[in-house]
Amino acid sequence: LGTGKKKFEKLVKNLDIDFPDKVKGVVKFSLPLAHHIFAGADFMAIPSRFEPCGLIQLQAMQYGSVPIVSSTGGLVDTVKEGVTGFHIGSLNPDELSEEDASAVAATVVRAVEVYSTEAYTAMSKKCISQDLSWAEPAKKWEAMIEEMKTLSPASTMKKESV
Repeated sequence: LGTGKKKFEKLVKNLDIDFPDKVKGVVKFSLPLAHHIFAGADFMAIPSRFEPCGLIQLQAMQYGSVPIVSSTGGLVDTVKEGVTGFHIGSLNPDELSEEDASAVAATVVRAVEVYSTEAYTAMSKKCISQDLSWAEPAKKWEAMIEEMKTLSPASTMKKESV
């Protein structure tokens, strides 16, 4: 589910032809379908080559779906290796290389080895229980702005306590 470079979209569209009854490639965005996938998936593969922020991994984690992500952008910031997901490493932004395919395969194997263990259950629960809201970051920004505005010791203490 999703869109990207046209040459990769074509490969995804052919998945259900090449692997009937096993895979379905959907090259479009559909929020209702995305939520059904999140709710039914044990893992969510996100092999993005470029991901400035990334919401898909956050949405997947809310459902307890453990993300398998490339190590880029916001995916690095929000998915903790071995705690809330698995990192593939950086992928070539321009082409699908043998090294990238091997890295994806090796990471999927690592994830599958954890599946049906207590470690997987703990990862899934950690994904669900995270506070992914803006509550804490907003408090930090508020304290920093207050400190800059007033330059008072009380503001500095508030910032450091958050």
